[in-house]
Amino acid sequence: MNLNQTRLDEVIQAAFDAATSSGGRDAKRWGVAIAKAKQQLESNPFLHFDGDALLILSDSNEIYRANGSCQCRAFVNHQPCWHRAASRIVANYHRQQLPATTGN
Repeated sequence: MNLNQTRLDEVIQAAFDAATSSGGRDAKRWGVAIAKAKQQLESNPFLHFDGDALLILSDSNEIYRANGSCQCRAFVNHQPCWHRAASRIVANYHRQQLPATTGN
C-alpha cells in the first residue's frame, strides 16, 4: 500500500489516544494491538485494502480479512487483534482523504 507516512502517523496516534484514554478493560490490549498494527503497516508488503476490509498475509503465513471481525485466534477469544486495528487505521486514513462534499 502506498500511504503517506505523516498522515498515517496522525491517524495511528488518534486511534491510540482514543483506545487507551478510556481506561477500559481492554484499553491496554488495544494499545498493544495498535502498536503492532503500526509496525505491520510500515513493514508488511502483503496488505491490501479493498475499500471494505484489509487483506493481510500475517507473519503466521495465514491470510486474514479484517474489518469489524477477523479469523485470528485473538478475535475468536474475544480479544483485540492487530489485524482489526490495522483495518480500522487504514479505513480511517482513507475516510479522511476523501474530499468533503457540499450540498447545493
